[in-house]
Amino acid sequence: MKKIIISKELIQEGKNIVDGIYFPLNGFLKQKDLSSVLENMRLENGKVWTMPIVLDIDEKTKKRIASEEEIQLTNSKGEVIFLLKRISIYKLNREHFIKNLFGTNDKAHPGAARALKMKDFLVGGELELVKRLKEPHRLFYTPKETREIFKKNGWANVVAFQTRNPPHRSHEYLQKTALAEVDGLFVNPVIGRKKKGDFKDIHIIGAYKVLIEKYYPINKVVLGTLHTFMRYAGPKEAVFHALVRRNFGCTHMIIGRDHAGVGSYYGTYDAQKIFDNFSQKELGITILKYENAIFCKGCKNVIFEGQCNKHNEEEKISLSGTKLREKLQKNEGISEGFMRKEVARYLMNQKDIFI
Repeated sequence: MKKIIISKELIQEGKNIVDGIYFPLNGFLKQKDLSSVLENMRLENGKVWTMPIVLDIDEKTKKRIASEEEIQLTNSKGEVIFLLKRISIYKLNREHFIKNLFGTNDKAHPGAARALKMKDFLVGGELELVKRLKEPHRLFYTPKETREIFKKNGWANVVAFQTRNPPHRSHEYLQKTALAEVDGLFVNPVIGRKKKGDFKDIHIIGAYKVLIEKYYPINKVVLGTLHTFMRYAGPKEAVFHALVRRNFGCTHMIIGRDHAGVGSYYGTYDAQKIFDNFSQKELGITILKYENAIFCKGCKNVIFEGQCNKHNEEEKISLSGTKLREKLQKNEGISEGFMRKEVARYLMNQKDIFI
């Protein structure tokens, strides 16, 4: 059987498929499914799915496997990790892919820039796991494991929070607002490749450990990692994130402003509006749409934007991951209104915290 060596990142994507994290996918997308996902935000069979999970190959590899029905996918050591069955090879329509996924073909968009480097052909097929490698992180759980954890904790309703940043007070406020409505919180940071200037994974996890230990109710929060890469696809990535958390067993998902966005490519609340295209039944998860949260010095508390009419705008601090990165890069002080002092201290004591 002919073999293809695939990257660690693609091996992880394959694991996400076979573990059920990317349900309803059963393999890398074939051409009709890819076109439907890009144009209709659904697989060809009508099931909601918004993210193209694909395996790209060059022309030389395409010619080598053109007559095959089944191939082996190996790591760089030559170990066979997957079988890819009933394969189908087709040419990547790069412009169509980029424009429909990201809504822009601007090369400055980090997701578009990555897609421009993809190889010219895609191979789809059904995946079968041959060898399970060591799990990528001790905080990684499969959907089977998270469902067992939630059941053991007695959580009938669980809210998920997606993040690629350490937690500032806005994040904490959204999480605790949601936690008041459900039994438990699943904080699920993305661990994997991100754009230059983003926080390193280890420090995102470290900061959350500090916050959860100091400021969250005992036995109400599970911290677990999602191993994939950021696409920065804004609204479509928000739906993808929600479907993944549904597969982990979450019943609710927090979607705030600029979810999975970058720069000014998407409107502030586009990631919330996109969910109007789907019924809650077909999504299988309840979306909690929250306004922007700010810190009001006059109120001495975090509030939703527009909630306070007593104090002027100068007393209101806008909170964001971008501003946090700027403050840390400039070695500026971080106020208690912006971030819990213990979390800020943790970050300021670390070296080389950015990618």
